[in-house]
Amino acid sequence: MPEDKKPKKDEEVKDAMASMSSSEHSMSLPKKDKSKKVWIVLFVITLLALIGLGVYGYTKIQSDNKKIKDQQAQIDDLQNKKKTLEDAAAAAATAVTKAVTGNYLEVKELGFKLPLTDSIKDLQYFVNDKTAFFSTSSLQSSAWPSADNDAAKYCSLGSLPLGAVTKFANASEAGPTQQKTLSGFVLGYAPPQSSCSSNQATINLQNTQKAALVKAFENAEKI
Repeated sequence: MPEDKKPKKDEEVKDAMASMSSSEHSMSLPKKDKSKKVWIVLFVITLLALIGLGVYGYTKIQSDNKKIKDQQAQIDDLQNKKKTLEDAAAAAATAVTKAVTGNYLEVKELGFKLPLTDSIKDLQYFVNDKTAFFSTSSLQSSAWPSADNDAAKYCSLGSLPLGAVTKFANASEAGPTQQKTLSGFVLGYAPPQSSCSSNQATINLQNTQKAALVKAFENAEKI
């Protein structure tokens, strides 16, 4: 073979190899581009999912916080009402001796008086709207030997341990309660729903005084 043709053949081989390498490189580019696009799509989906979770979490926390605030407002309102009743009961207990005239307890706020017997000579009351709530100092002392005994609050004035008397305009308004008709209005008596203590001696005292209050109610007079 002539020497001048050999270099030419070598050059052709190199050109062919270069062409093949370029072809392989150009064929591999779409695969890399496709893989890159897949990762971008996955990244965007993940990012959107995280944003969605963040928005949902924020909304849920805001909603839960609102519920907690609403519940706390209701609790505060109940506590305020409870304190108002307790304050009224305490004020009534300190002033009740002034309402005793002779052998009667005068409920001047509602315009009637109750005759007192030995069983309820220490009868106490406080008025909320048109209703008078009754207890006695002896009943409270029986169940509440110390001022910080919460259990004894069930025998206190606001807990209706001896019942309550409500003033109505007429018998129809009073409904199915035990009634006492006076001049110009009607009284209705509501008994306690349960014992105010688990102590048997206190329960016995409560029943005795409740019966005495019912008898006093039946003999109520207008003032």
